[in-house]
Amino acid sequence: MEPLAHALIYDGETTLSNALLAHYREIGVTNDEFLVYLQFKRLMDRGNQFPDAAVVAKSLGESSNTVFQRLHEMLAKKLLTIESVTGDDQKIHDRYNFDGLYDKLVVALKQPERAQATQNETATKANPRQKVFTDIQQEFGRALSPIEMESISKWFDEDHYDPDVIGLALREAVLRQVYNLTYMDRILLNWQKRGLKTPVQVEAERQRSIEQRLNSEPKPKRQVGQNAKPKIPLFKIGEENSKQ
Repeated sequence: MEPLAHALIYDGETTLSNALLAHYREIGVTNDEFLVYLQFKRLMDRGNQFPDAAVVAKSLGESSNTVFQRLHEMLAKKLLTIESVTGDDQKIHDRYNFDGLYDKLVVALKQPERAQATQNETATKANPRQKVFTDIQQEFGRALSPIEMESISKWFDEDHYDPDVIGLALREAVLRQVYNLTYMDRILLNWQKRGLKTPVQVEAERQRSIEQRLNSEPKPKRQVGQNAKPKIPLFKIGEENSKQ
């Protein structure tokens, strides 16, 4: 056997559940997402729990931006989570966790009809969520990091912010040229504390603030010039002639 062929055989193998291979489409995983999962699993099986997206992108012949896009699509569908764990070196490390794939697979195999309904509901909810991810990425002019993707997911899953309200917070951040999620989070938290939960409420408050600011500004004094109206004389008509 050729040395290279021997090396390829003993380079290691990636084990995959046949059930997942047969039913991944039924749990809402696209072909592109499944390929990304396989590449990440390949690297994770070799001991790297937080593989570099650039390495995966190179294997797939895609850009890193495309790989990140697939990852936060899977985050939105609850197929993937990002965890922080303490390693053998007693340091905190991030790692990808794809257990959500198998959690949904179990549901699909036990209750096919219910699983299909859940999948449709998830797909419906993922669309506005996906738009938020895409809009932020475009306005920031860069790919989002896994931690940023997790933070945005929390806006939906834990804070339950309206997608359109998140879009308004993004607009405010862009207008002030502050391109980070921390600033957006402060805006959203401020609106939440003031009871502004819908786009209509946010826009109404914004308009009220503008009107209040305009009303509080001092009105300019009218200057006397060529266009100023002539002063009305204090005497009555005919009075001046009677004095002569």
